[in-house]
Amino acid sequence: MLKKIPLTSCEKVWERFKSSDEANEIVDLSSEPRVIIDSLLEAGLYQDLVHFYCHALPMRETIWWSICVLELRQDVLTKAEQSLFNACKDWVREPQEPKRRYIEKQMQQLKNESFIRWLAQGVFWNGSGSIAEISLPVVMPAEFLYSKAIAGAINTAAVLPEWKGRDKFYKQAFASAFDIAQGGKGLIE
Repeated sequence: MLKKIPLTSCEKVWERFKSSDEANEIVDLSSEPRVIIDSLLEAGLYQDLVHFYCHALPMRETIWWSICVLELRQDVLTKAEQSLFNACKDWVREPQEPKRRYIEKQMQQLKNESFIRWLAQGVFWNGSGSIAEISLPVVMPAEFLYSKAIAGAINTAAVLPEWKGRDKFYKQAFASAFDIAQGGKGLIE
């Protein structure tokens, strides 16, 4: 059993996201997470596996995983993206509301296809505070909304900007996720 995904079956996790038809055909939801992870990895269903990890791991571990993985693409970041990436790393280490609100403001400067914007959106939607403007009544994000944003960040980073490192990126990402699921730090060397 995985320390950070202590489940004996995965029906509830699988219901949290829209999986591909191919994944639905091969996954036995009564299985433990390790079996599902191995099945998706072996079938090369990387996007589904990213969604699975993002919806199965606890919130901070999910965001930390994306930090570890997105560091693989730091060479393509603009100054604004690098600054926002650093702010997200800082938030994971010390999750404070002013930092979350700072991230909200900074992400508005980036385009939707920026994987760093999706990371920042995940931090903002993490469930620790309102997603409405500060002067308005509290509105909490939908449960696991951050998971969708983080999965978007990782899957976008795998392909944009275009490069030939997609498969290696995913393999390193999944090694990191599995390490985190076992209770490790997920650092990529």
